[in-house]
Amino acid sequence: MGKAAKRKMKEQRRAKKAQIDAKYATERPQKPYKDTVRENAVFENYYKQQGIVGTDEWEDFLACVREPLPAAFRVTGSKSQAEQLLHLIQNNFFSQLNTTTSKGEEDTKELATEETSTTSVSLSQTLQNTDLADVKEVGVSEASESNGSVKAAGDAIPDTDGAAVANGSTAANGSTAAAGDTKSSELKPPTCLKWYPDGLAWQLEYSRVSIRQNNTLKKLHSFLVSESESGNISRQEAVSMIPPLLMDIKSHHKILDMCAAPGSKTAQIIEYLHADSADPMPEGFVIGNDVDNKRCYLMVHQIKRLQSPNFMIVNHDATRLPSLTYTNEKTGSTEPLLFDRVLCDVPCSGDGTLRKNPEVWRTWGPGHAINLHSVQNRVLSRGLELLAVGGRLVYSTCSFNPIENEAVIANMIKKCEGAIHLVDCSQQLPDLKRASGMKSWKVQTKNGDWFSSFEEVPENKRSWVRPSMFPTDDMESLNIHRCMRIVPHHQNTGGFFIAVLEKTSHLPWQSPKVEVSEASTESAQADQPGSTTVDKAKEPPTKKVKYAGFREDPFFYFEADNSQWPSIKEFYKFEDSFDHTQLMVRSKEGEKKRNIYVSSKSIKNVAKNNENKIKYINTGVKVLARSEHEMCKCSYRLVQDGISSVDQFVHGRRMNIEKADVIELLTQENPFFSRLTPNTQSNMLKMDMGGLVMRYLHNDSNTGTESPILMTGWRGKTSCRVYVPKFERHHILRLCGVDPDKALIDAEWAIKGKTGPEITAADVEDPPKDGVEEVTATDS
Repeated sequence: MGKAAKRKMKEQRRAKKAQIDAKYATERPQKPYKDTVRENAVFENYYKQQGIVGTDEWEDFLACVREPLPAAFRVTGSKSQAEQLLHLIQNNFFSQLNTTTSKGEEDTKELATEETSTTSVSLSQTLQNTDLADVKEVGVSEASESNGSVKAAGDAIPDTDGAAVANGSTAANGSTAAAGDTKSSELKPPTCLKWYPDGLAWQLEYSRVSIRQNNTLKKLHSFLVSESESGNISRQEAVSMIPPLLMDIKSHHKILDMCAAPGSKTAQIIEYLHADSADPMPEGFVIGNDVDNKRCYLMVHQIKRLQSPNFMIVNHDATRLPSLTYTNEKTGSTEPLLFDRVLCDVPCSGDGTLRKNPEVWRTWGPGHAINLHSVQNRVLSRGLELLAVGGRLVYSTCSFNPIENEAVIANMIKKCEGAIHLVDCSQQLPDLKRASGMKSWKVQTKNGDWFSSFEEVPENKRSWVRPSMFPTDDMESLNIHRCMRIVPHHQNTGGFFIAVLEKTSHLPWQSPKVEVSEASTESAQADQPGSTTVDKAKEPPTKKVKYAGFREDPFFYFEADNSQWPSIKEFYKFEDSFDHTQLMVRSKEGEKKRNIYVSSKSIKNVAKNNENKIKYINTGVKVLARSEHEMCKCSYRLVQDGISSVDQFVHGRRMNIEKADVIELLTQENPFFSRLTPNTQSNMLKMDMGGLVMRYLHNDSNTGTESPILMTGWRGKTSCRVYVPKFERHHILRLCGVDPDKALIDAEWAIKGKTGPEITAADVEDPPKDGVEEVTATDS
């Protein structure tokens, strides 16, 4: 069948599908959406019997979990503009939420800095003193599968329009006064989460209905979406922020996130890795793993926002995560890779997410915890095996069930025979309200049978009701009270469980000897005289592991004699200290690569030593893109994604610019040199055609802080263009005190000749043709 025939068949199928869809759209009656009934008698009886809260708190607990969950966000603290951005949020958005509006009434107030600057100080104090208990709830929904079970681990996944706020649902009693309803109520400002460091985390209280009906909320929502895409803000459930905070991350740590997707906690970990060091490529690194191939790509988008060269995403079953190796730079030997910090956010029943995932009310049953108990034990066991002695592991679930929480921890402490212990975290996050771990509970089967000990379990049920599910008499000596339980009604959050473990010695089933790789062993044996090592080449080859899902192209790092590097180094005046063997491409085919990426030295070490062991999904950050032009001496231009990683090594093709230049370059497509400030014009005329880096030192008078802003661009014949993504443009313009929406609209009208100087299409210089700017996981 020829191409024309295939194309015709596709068009016919498409037309037929359109006819069927149109028919169903007119004939099938549309049923109104029904709110989930937030009641489950089995759930209520189960947890009342377990005593997860005191009898005097039970009604408060039940009332709270029936209400939607407040959304939350945090400002990325590792970014140099964090303090400036927080001030901008408070000054330009939060102060607008103090007005009283009716449902359906539009707020016509303009978000002007001049009108709010006089109240910013008092507003900040008011926000800091606001009690979290006064905040009403809105919902965020997430449900995901991992290892064949549900993982609802508290990371909010944006929906199709980027919103992280779900519909406000009615309570089980039929009340229509959902949280966030603005009818005859005051629009309260977001509340600062006092337990989060530096006041960078905030909690919202508005439903999507409120956002649609109020202009101020619409603008706040658009702002959060824009800043989230540029990596300056992360929308994340409040309790989901706790585990990374308790990991005590330093810049030199090797960190593993075993069940990482969708990546909110992983992004937070990367943020802390960079926050502890001024070096854009610190010694440490983060490996994020998930068993679900599709969810790994969701994580790619989440992590790429941070533009870090110190991460790697892999795709494996956490219970069988391969043992990795790395080269010890001091000794030159190959050694097992053990991690300083491990996060085990294991698959769980997810009943702690009832407020943001109402479907759990309908599907919950006591058998879920019993089914997951074994998987959770195996993930935790593997995490401890990969943890270095002296390292810290954080185990977490978004479940209330002690079978998934304290039972797993107690069983593993006893199994490890003193090699691990629970860390007392009572002095960390002092403003966080928490409950101690449970010391007694019962097990209920899906048939409703209750058992207080394993001895009571009939023989026919002992194959799936295991001894490790029950409490023992030594719970006090195991320090189970050091586990942390976050219950919703204490501070208007979701439910969560966290346990921090420290490894003090090798596990009983692990050898304390440092094992070298098979290749190193064979090499040592071959060097010994009279060696009788069997020739491996004569043995039948082992079968390669087959991976499910899409298999990414491997990474090919630059060799020391790479032919493309000398021209790049000369053009941009890279320092000799920059190790160009950290640069990599995704394909060996063809001499001219479309994109070049950079990773940290530690990530390269892991990648090179484990090429055939592990399924890589993504690593590195794009730093160079091919941009060929007959008048340019270099075929590559610098890319915005990776400029912060290599900026300290680049000494050529760079210039300092002024605030007026920043605004002009970001709001005009290809401004002529004549539209720039005199000093910038002079520097442009001295420079040849090609890529360049522009640096603006932003001095914020409101916060008294300075932060450098870097922009990559292209110097043409008579004009200049910046290669900055849309949302990052918006961010920089906001820092400069410019409304990005209005500025970009004005720029569009100016190009069309409606205002300002006349510019025709013929006057605008075409930029060089190169690769697509959007970051994708499969760029080659």
